[in-house]
Amino acid sequence: MGETGGLGLDGVLGRALSSVRSELRAAFVVFVVGFLATFYAMRIWVWPALMRRLLSAGADVVAVTPFDVVLLQAKLGLFGGLLLATGLVAYRSRSAVRARGVAPPGSPATHLGVAVAAVVLFVAGVAYAYVIFLPLLFDFLVSNAIAAGFQPTYAITDWTQFVLLLSLVLGLAAELPLVMGGLVYAEVVSYETMRNRWRHAVFAIVVVSSMVNGSPDPFSMTLVAIPMTSLFAVGLGCARVVSTATTRRDATASAGEPTVDLAALDAAGVRAAPPEAFAALTEHDALALADAALDDGDPGRADAVLDGFDAYGDEGVGDDSRDNSRKDAGRTSSADRPLAGSVERTAVGMAGAFVEDDAEDDVGGYYWDLRFVLDSLAARSFRIVGLFSLVVGLTFTALYSGGIGLLKRDFLARLPADVPRSSLDIVLLHPVEALAFQMKLSLIAGVVAVLPLVGYYAWPAVVERGLAGGDRSVFRTWAAVLAGGLLAGSAAGYYLVAPVVVSALVTDAVRADMVLAYRVAPFFWLVFATTVGVGLLAAVPLTMLLFHRGGVVSYRTMRRRWRVVAVGVLVLASMLPGGVLLMLGVGVAVTAAYGVGLGLLWLVTLGSRVRRPTPT
Repeated sequence: MGETGGLGLDGVLGRALSSVRSELRAAFVVFVVGFLATFYAMRIWVWPALMRRLLSAGADVVAVTPFDVVLLQAKLGLFGGLLLATGLVAYRSRSAVRARGVAPPGSPATHLGVAVAAVVLFVAGVAYAYVIFLPLLFDFLVSNAIAAGFQPTYAITDWTQFVLLLSLVLGLAAELPLVMGGLVYAEVVSYETMRNRWRHAVFAIVVVSSMVNGSPDPFSMTLVAIPMTSLFAVGLGCARVVSTATTRRDATASAGEPTVDLAALDAAGVRAAPPEAFAALTEHDALALADAALDDGDPGRADAVLDGFDAYGDEGVGDDSRDNSRKDAGRTSSADRPLAGSVERTAVGMAGAFVEDDAEDDVGGYYWDLRFVLDSLAARSFRIVGLFSLVVGLTFTALYSGGIGLLKRDFLARLPADVPRSSLDIVLLHPVEALAFQMKLSLIAGVVAVLPLVGYYAWPAVVERGLAGGDRSVFRTWAAVLAGGLLAGSAAGYYLVAPVVVSALVTDAVRADMVLAYRVAPFFWLVFATTVGVGLLAAVPLTMLLFHRGGVVSYRTMRRRWRVVAVGVLVLASMLPGGVLLMLGVGVAVTAAYGVGLGLLWLVTLGSRVRRPTPT
């Protein structure tokens, strides 16, 4: 009993473990070879070739930390080794996969053709990135950075990851025709759907193109969008060929099969019909045949059709549903029949729990208040989004077309005379660092611009829900006050606060004999915080005074809710991509501005509180 064919259980396990060890040993050897090959190829061939091809005049690649080069080589070596080892394991396990019956359909020649096509398309996409897209993109980015007064000094880690990621994305994007043909072949998406949805596909391609290249400018976006749109057109052609071939194959396969017309048979003929005649029916077809039999006065044929459909027809319909359908055949339509199945009844019951009349009181009203206010904004969403897009577009265009360089030169000119301008450089460690900062700053400008408009349009719904009161015209005044306070505060910060802060930081670094090379984003965020940030902080107490005067939110409510405001400010500040220090800095500053507003309101309302009679 302990042996099978003269071989004991220990022998079977030993042979299995020996086979596993052999496979793992081979995979490990391939992994080591791939790791070492990738590791040394990056140093000897890949980096020199990429720098000669992609780096424009005036740009450099530097190592920011002592371990950047070695760690990046090790990471890429691990990726190369794992990729080769995975390919070996997949190749060696093909027999076991076929034995389990999970091999993909088609002949080995078809598999080879698909594999060759996939490799050729991927290589073509990477070649396009290396020969055309990346050189043009880097020429544009470097010239734009130099024109703005920045030094393109890319960190080797960021630069290499940027190049490899874009090459990989464009290589995978080149597989689009093959993927579309495969989806049609697998009957996941039809060719007609792809053809009818081409406008949606082109819009999605434009959106993806603006995201994958890391640069939102129209030039680099076009370099990705045009090839991908062309690939989509080629994919439509491939999908049409596959759809036509599949249709002809199905028609040829069904041409040799005998067809049975159940409507022309009597009850005995229907019961003698082959199972294939019922397997091709849907529930709607079976009910239609049964209704026709009842109309002809032949209930036996109707029962035979339904019995055959129950036995061989659509397996997705439950027995209870079929019994109810049989009883109601010829008397009710599918739209009038009640819902069947416990799952559907349960779903309907769960949905009904959220639409009860007293659901609003159960939830507490907050969700319904917010939903009511948002629904009221839906009719005005076009204007809100239009203003947001206009402000974002104008701000980004102004910064992108030289505005950020002008700000940089003007700001450095306002530093104290003892600060050496020549020693202060602003460098780019990532190719799209400056563009990303410009886009973020434009988004902030768009949000600030639409806040008064959102409040103005949402105010009737807020008043109707009893959340606040007052005159809606306050928001018009608020827009003017917000703009004036923002401009005045920003001007004060630009001329008084920011030069003092930056000059102090620069002077300390110069005295320590350091080389000053600030990154674009941290430097300009510091300038932003000490200029526009001062304007935004000044807008907080001004908004509080205006809302109290306009009856929107009273001083007592603001004073009573100061803890809620402080917690909310810290939660919002924690979402900023700057760590704990930035969260605390922004949170403390905004909370302090809120405290200043409360102090001003206390002084403003002092007279009314003194004149108020004391209750007896």
